[in-house]
Amino acid sequence: MTATFPSPPDSPQFLACPAGTQVTLRPAKPVACWMTISLSLVLSLGSVAFMPAQAKGKTAVNAKTNASSASRPAAKPAAKPGKAAAKPAPKSAARDTAVQGNSRKGKQARGGRAAVAGAAAVGAAAAVAGPTGLEQWTPAKPASTPNAAAPDEARDIAALRQAVAAGDAKAQYALGSRYRFGRGLPQDLSQTVQLYQKSADQGFAPAQSDLGVLYANGRGVVRNDALAAQWYGKAAQQGDGIAQNNLGLMYAEGRGVAKDEARALEWFQRSAESGEATGQYSLGVMLSGGRGTKEDGKAALRWFEKAAEQGLVDAQYNVGMIYAEGVVVPQDLGRAAQWMEKAAKQGNASAQSTLGFLYANGQGVPQDMGRAAQWFERAAKQGYTLAQSNLAAVYASGQGVEKSAEQAYFWLLVAQLKDPSLQSRLQAAQQELKPADRVRVQRKAQQWKPVKES
Repeated sequence: MTATFPSPPDSPQFLACPAGTQVTLRPAKPVACWMTISLSLVLSLGSVAFMPAQAKGKTAVNAKTNASSASRPAAKPAAKPGKAAAKPAPKSAARDTAVQGNSRKGKQARGGRAAVAGAAAVGAAAAVAGPTGLEQWTPAKPASTPNAAAPDEARDIAALRQAVAAGDAKAQYALGSRYRFGRGLPQDLSQTVQLYQKSADQGFAPAQSDLGVLYANGRGVVRNDALAAQWYGKAAQQGDGIAQNNLGLMYAEGRGVAKDEARALEWFQRSAESGEATGQYSLGVMLSGGRGTKEDGKAALRWFEKAAEQGLVDAQYNVGMIYAEGVVVPQDLGRAAQWMEKAAKQGNASAQSTLGFLYANGQGVPQDMGRAAQWFERAAKQGYTLAQSNLAAVYASGQGVEKSAEQAYFWLLVAQLKDPSLQSRLQAAQQELKPADRVRVQRKAQQWKPVKES
């Protein structure tokens, strides 16, 4: 059943969710369709974006927002000038292909490690992303020589080598992490694996956990889920929050261990109670869908909020969607908009497009077509199909932006590649252009590629 939000008189008609949209819960991708929350969920193992930054400190990992959206019915052109026909920014229910979703401000933990988030879909309304032990990062440019580091850094590396020679487990882990991310040293995952292994064999939990990540992803080693789960388990038993979350994800998906949602819940609970944002998020996922436990939407919201307050973008998006839908708690569009903006500023395309919808209709925020267009554009540039369609409608109507038939045609050309139902609007838009202009815009659209916000 499609939920609708009343629009102020004479406002653009943006649909909260296209009628008849079927939500399929797959590897979690945020769903901006505000439909009745059934509190079902999906946990999956997907890609996570790794944020290599500090020389010290565990770095939070997240999922990138998948920019493609599900095929939807064609949006009808504005009934009259000044009414932009567009849709909100729903993503296909639960991340279309690989799980992705930016979590730039997740909890920073110990020792340069990667926290892996859990993937989920909160019913048909708020599906969130956040995969498991799969990591994906853009390696820093390797130093040309080991001495390419700054003088202070070179001294630090020399000191680490001395400590490693003496068998220091922490130093082994720290030096392995430098090889892993190319910090002051040429990137060399074989060295990383050797050093992590030595550290892990001495019982150092961060090394055990990150060695599990390498085995789960086949980084520097042949992928081996059983070994990944084994190393996660060793670190989890020592109270490592990230390893506890990752082990829970292995049990939730049956990777390297027999699938067991009750045990997954147990590890998520322990991770969440340790203060780990990804564990809090994963626990919220399980509670929202009644997996391994009784369904409890309010408890799920509490854990999502805890993770959201730590900056986990997918949790922020979920919280915003839950307040927008108003099933688990009374509807609060102002609060929904606040959380959407937090997620949108972190680059979440679903949140950006949904926030554009709220500004276009003045729901939870003052109506502002200029700001709506800005958020639609940010999501559109990341490849979010519905935002591209909405942005085309804005340019066609000239609300909040300078009216441009070329821009409207361009964004419809791009959007219709993923949503063939836009053909009728595309044909109408091309009639507004001269043949030469039409060809020029077509060439531009053919060359266009989405750019994710980093």
